[in-house]
Amino acid sequence: SVLKKLPANVDLISHVHPKGALYDPPPAPVPGRRGRTPKRGPRLAGMAAWADDATQPWKTLQFDKYGLHATLQVKTRKALYYKSGGSRLLFIVLVRDVEGQRPDQMFYCTRLDWNARKVLSTYAGRWSIEVTFENGKQQLGFEDAANRKEKAVRRTAPMALVIYSLIVLWFHQFGHRHLRFPDRPWYRKKHEPSFADMLTTLRRLSWQNYFHAPGSVTGVVKKRLAQIIEFLSLSG
Repeated sequence: SVLKKLPANVDLISHVHPKGALYDPPPAPVPGRRGRTPKRGPRLAGMAAWADDATQPWKTLQFDKYGLHATLQVKTRKALYYKSGGSRLLFIVLVRDVEGQRPDQMFYCTRLDWNARKVLSTYAGRWSIEVTFENGKQQLGFEDAANRKEKAVRRTAPMALVIYSLIVLWFHQFGHRHLRFPDRPWYRKKHEPSFADMLTTLRRLSWQNYFHAPGSVTGVVKKRLAQIIEFLSLSG
């Protein structure tokens, strides 16, 4: 298990299996008592029983951030996830979606000083990483690299991610002024750009700079050139 081998100075947030067994910490050793010291305390109630336990009320939290837009109810406790983490004490968060869009879930966090909002917000931040990999594969050819040498293989992933970062930074500082969504009658409510829109904007401006038409060019030629540039710029 990754959690068991995790260094003390490294923190981790992950799922607890729905049927995973949680335990109280082991009792304090009794001076003079003979025998093996217990490594864990009594087993705690499972996820369903914990959710139904009226002695610990739910706390409602609202989230509106990239990767997590929901109203969630949470319960928390500190416990051992012994099968995965051994004797390392963890902060456990039980989550229920108020609208029923997600099943009940449990998360563990190695940071005992965090609260439920901090844990869930941080975990939701991983979505931006997933989107980065997906865009790198679909838009920048990350998954179709035809590498034959070791150095090329080692350089492809870093270069794709560097280019991705540069495009996002360029769009944030400059490119957003030139954003133009494609004409899609079935998608009139789009307001925020995707990475494909950022890449399309960069390509369009690059082609326009390359094929800058002189003043003597007729309007028909300019129109046809603009259509060609628009077609060449589309990334999705």
